[in-house]
Order: sequence, then C-alpha cells, then structure tokens
Amino acid sequence: MRQRKHEREHKRQRGQYMTPASLVDDIVRRIPLDNCTRVLEPSCGDGAFLTALATRLLDVSRGHRSSKSVDLMGIEIDRALVERCRTRVAEHAVTVSSRVNVDVFEADFFHAYLTGSLAGTCGSNRHLHHSTFDLIVGNPPFGGTFDHAIEDILDSRLGRRLGKKIKKETYAFFIVACVDLLRPGGQLVFVCSDSLLTIPTMTGLRHLLGELGEVALSDIQEFSSETSYPMLVLDFVKRRRQGRLTRNGLLIERRAIQATPNLSWGITPDLAPLFTGPLMKDTFVASSGMTTGKNEYFVRTSDDDDCIVEPYRFEFYDAPVTVAYELERARLRKLPRARKRALEEAEARGDSERRIRIVRRKEPRVVRLPDRRYWPYNKANGRLVFADPTHWIYWKDDGEAVLTYKRTGNWYLRGVGGQRFFGREGLTWQLVGARFVARYLPQGYILDSGAPCAFVRGNGGKDEVFFALGWLLSDLANRILKTVINHTMNIQSKDFERMPYPWWVENSTRRIVVECVESMIEEARRGRKWKWKDREIRRLSKLFEWHPRVKQRSVPTASSSARRMETGDLFQAEGRVGR
Repeated sequence: MRQRKHEREHKRQRGQYMTPASLVDDIVRRIPLDNCTRVLEPSCGDGAFLTALATRLLDVSRGHRSSKSVDLMGIEIDRALVERCRTRVAEHAVTVSSRVNVDVFEADFFHAYLTGSLAGTCGSNRHLHHSTFDLIVGNPPFGGTFDHAIEDILDSRLGRRLGKKIKKETYAFFIVACVDLLRPGGQLVFVCSDSLLTIPTMTGLRHLLGELGEVALSDIQEFSSETSYPMLVLDFVKRRRQGRLTRNGLLIERRAIQATPNLSWGITPDLAPLFTGPLMKDTFVASSGMTTGKNEYFVRTSDDDDCIVEPYRFEFYDAPVTVAYELERARLRKLPRARKRALEEAEARGDSERRIRIVRRKEPRVVRLPDRRYWPYNKANGRLVFADPTHWIYWKDDGEAVLTYKRTGNWYLRGVGGQRFFGREGLTWQLVGARFVARYLPQGYILDSGAPCAFVRGNGGKDEVFFALGWLLSDLANRILKTVINHTMNIQSKDFERMPYPWWVENSTRRIVVECVESMIEEARRGRKWKWKDREIRRLSKLFEWHPRVKQRSVPTASSSARRMETGDLFQAEGRVGR
C-alpha cells in the first residue's frame, strides 16, 4: 500500500498520466507522415507514441522510392521509464531498418530546450535547434513541477509571448517550447488538459496558437483510470498566416473568439453576439477575500443561541527585526534581494516590530452575539439568494490581531485580499461549483478567500446588486459561465467580471427582476431555502433569455465600444446552426 502511494505521489509530481495504447494508435493513424524526416516526442514515457510512430514511419518509408531516412527522437526525464522505453524500442521491428532511426534520451526536456543539445547514446550528440522539426507528438506532463534551478530562466523565455502572459504550467510551457522547435508548416499533436479551452490563465497560450497557425481540437471521451480530468487532442499546424480553429470538426469564428475577454475557445455562434455590449466589469468590480493564516486562531462558528466560544486571548509585544526570522517564515526560505538588504539594515539599527502572541485560555470564554469585537465572516456555503452568517472573525480594533499575525507571524502570504471592500454590500458565490451558487451579501462582512465577491462601481445602488443576482441565477448566465468563461469547477472572482452585462434586458423587465430578487431575499431572511427548480428562479431565468432579433443597445463606455464587433455575420451564423 505504501509503495503504491509513493508511486502515485511520484507520478503526480512529474505530471505523468500515460496515454492508453488504443488512443495512441488512433492519434498516430490520423497524422500525415509522408514529408516527415525529423520527429520529436518530448516526454516519451514508456514509449507508446515512439513505437506507434516508428511503425507508421516505417510503413510510409517502404512505400517511397526515396532512400531518405527519418530521425525519431524521444526525451524522458524519468530513468525507470527511459529503460522501459528503450527495451520497448529494442524489441520493435524498426531497429533492423535503416529508414527510421530511433534515439531515446534521458533528459529534462526544458534543460535540452534551453541548451539546444542532448547527449546521445554511443557518445553522439543530437540538437534541438529551433524551427527544425517536421512533427512533434506526445502527451506532455500535466501539473508537474519544474527544476527550481532553471524555473526563472524558463519563465523569462517562455512566460510571455506576443504581448501576453503564458501561465507557468508544465504542459503550457511544453507547448510554447515545441512551437519554437517546429519548422514553418510543421505539426504539433499533443494530448493535453481541456483547461486550455476557456480558463483565463490560458488566454496567452490560446492567443499564441491562434496567431501562429491553425488549430484543431478533438475532445477525448474517456482517457484512462489514472485521471478523471477531461482531456483533448490539440492539433496545431504552424503557419505564417493566421489560421482557422475547429473543435470536433466545427468551425469557431475568429471574430467570435476575439470578442470574448478571455479569447475563449468555448464560444458558440449563438452566444457570440452577447459579448458585443458591456461586460459585468463595466458596472462591478470583483474581488477575492483574505486568508487569515490560521482560521483556528481567529474564526468562530455560532450556535443556535447566537453564541461563540473563544479559546484564545491575544497579546501584543515588541520583538527585534532579524533576517533569520524572516528567512524562517519565507516561502522556500528565500527573500528578494531588496527585502533582505532592508532587513539587514533594520537589524543593524536595532529596529523592532509589533508581533502577536496567541495564548490558549484555561477556560474558554462564551461570547453572545452581536459583539463589536466579532464581525460576520463570508465563508462559502451552498445557499442560494441569501444566507445568515455562519462564521465570525475576531476583528477588534479593525482586525489588528489578524493583520498583525499576517504581517509578522509564521505565515508568508502577508497581503490582505479585498480589504478595501470589507463591510460593503455586494454579491458572493461559491468558489467551487458547477454553477453560480450566488447570494446577496449585506453590509458588514469581512471577506474570506474561499468565497469570491462583486461590488458595484461608483454610486450604483442596491437595485444594481439585485439585478446582477437575478442574472447569476439564470440558465443563460450559467451556460455562458461554463461554456465560454470558465468550464472548470473553480469559479474565480474575475470570471464574474468577464461575463456579459445583460444589456438586452428592457428597463421594464429589469424592474421586475429587481422586485422579484428583493422579495426572494426577504423570504430567505424568514427561513426559506431556495432551490434551482423553484418557480421564482425559473421565472427569473426566462426574463434574461436572449432573442437574436433584439438589437444591440448603444453603450456609452469606451471599453465596451472598443470591444464591439460587426455582428451581422454572427447573427447569420446563428441562423445557420438553428435556434
């Protein structure tokens, strides 16, 4: 049992999810290989792709009168897998052919990419020069770790392309590096996570691929028992001109993709027109909350009698500033040079700082709410429309104990997320969920990082909050969220800002929405627990339905005007696919 657990942890650290043989054969069978002379598998694992490619390449070469040979290279960082791969290749018929040369290298692909070379077998050398490979195929690691010695160098080389950030994720950096290695007209075929489709952190990668070539995506219905995470096949051809993008054979309009704030590959013709007007960010600002550093110290739950139990007391004291103390609590035990220099100077001067000591009481104290020292804490829950507070945070003197602990305690995340929104009225929803599980957030709450929130910009009032809450409860909003904005279960604060604002809803309908939501909140305050199937929520959903004949409103904001597209073709496309 312990050995199996160790193997699972090792595989997760390396991001290893082996591709089933049937899927490998299906992928390789579809790749045109007639003009391939230099082929790379940059994370070849146990050799499934290499042997399948070798078989096909050998068959193709036998059909040619030309005597040209094909170089097939595999790179793998895991020594045990390298040995399995070499054994598999050695037993393959390709080893007796002079037409296909197969080499398997034990190396970190990223090291090889940065240096441009590989130490080959039998003392030979192979090179990874840019723009030289005809085909790159494989299943790059998903969620693996980088070698810390080269992590910053990789980020500087691969972390920004065409003016946009590339997320520091192993499979994303694999893709960018391999695009560099492809010759013009070369093809990249990767099995990868479907997080590539919509999530905002992959916007830069979608932009890069869309600008440099043609993309075809194919959903994988079932990958393997090793992971339940949805996967897809990315098929990219490097072109000098901007190419098309298809998913499962259906064309995705380039202008429709560009209309979405996250350059979404999940956009559909019927939803594209909704992004021609303002977005939620034009009216609202979204934020996450803070992490306390240790909830046990500061956050309490209340009982049925509106009482909480306080097991600690908080004592402040002064302590000398030292570099050693800061290093002990720093992430990875590292400090930026400027920060370290400032600490050294402070230590030399004999500076001190205020810290907090948290002492367990011999007898816990019972506190009856409301109490000015404790504020409602916005923890996530599964209630729709409205929920009474379930958690309370010790916030005496504007949270001095919590903020001092975050600044000077054994906790490296010192920032206080969303602090300027503490106490404000707004909206909140579950961070993890299949839908917007949204509810009204009254005034007076301190915000937790596990429950994103949104607040009206400027002088917008309660009506705007109620209208937005009605929108989040609608089927259309949730469809847009899960197909265009972020199809994963993790609903970030900025996902809300990227949603279309319901500009197509008439003022008379808007008033009905506000009155309906206000009434629903009052019923929730009296104890009603709302469900998605309830008649009132179904009615709200219908009020936000989109009808293509509705003309786009004139939007005065510069930001929405800049996003506006010529919508005629999109409406025509919608007509072609049916409604």
